[in-house]
Amino acid sequence: MNSNDTSGRSGDSTYHVLLITAALALMVMPFFTTFNEFLTSSEVSNTVARWLNLAPFLNDWVVPGIVRMVAVLMRPLGIQATVSQDSLYLTGADKFALVYISWNCIGWQSFVLFLVTLITGLRGQYTWVSKIHCLALGAVGTFMMNLVRIVIVSVVAFYFGRMPAILFHDYVGTLLIVVWLLVFWFSAYTAILERPAFSDSGFDVARRPKPSLVVRIGQIASAVPNWRYRGAR
Repeated sequence: MNSNDTSGRSGDSTYHVLLITAALALMVMPFFTTFNEFLTSSEVSNTVARWLNLAPFLNDWVVPGIVRMVAVLMRPLGIQATVSQDSLYLTGADKFALVYISWNCIGWQSFVLFLVTLITGLRGQYTWVSKIHCLALGAVGTFMMNLVRIVIVSVVAFYFGRMPAILFHDYVGTLLIVVWLLVFWFSAYTAILERPAFSDSGFDVARRPKPSLVVRIGQIASAVPNWRYRGAR
């Protein structure tokens, strides 16, 4: 077996994984949308907030911080944003839009979904260090994805109006979170999580580290042309 066959099979495998990831995103979309609507319903969310005593903390600390971060991210897009405690006043290009951000819209539901995936995702004999890295990167990535989601919803509301923004918020925003979780766990199993290695005496032995995520992305990009060439033949 030569190196070209090996790289071709690797490209096929990577391409199949990407196809399966996209298919799973579409398959689980109804479940995540329903679960998200269940979590965001006023009765459920208020009950959870009262039980965890989260509403005062979210309203007084989290929401104002997120509103200001979103306002900063809007400036490179050519939209001027003035902020209040829980609202964005968007102006520019002879347009005006008011975007209200409540504590129930900042994306805490995606963190619940992320924690649910952690229950099964971190099962197995992985090192504690790699598990901590996975948890930290997943939490930061989920937070950043929520910021991006709020920015996109605000841009849609500014240029296209309230109804398109609501549709984007309810469906495309949920799909973004689903795709993010799939990409994150694919990356976690590929480049973050590591299994402990033991010698016969029970002590750790040196082993070659996994390639970084940047290296893996380069491998995926280089494998796609090989797959296309094999498919053309």
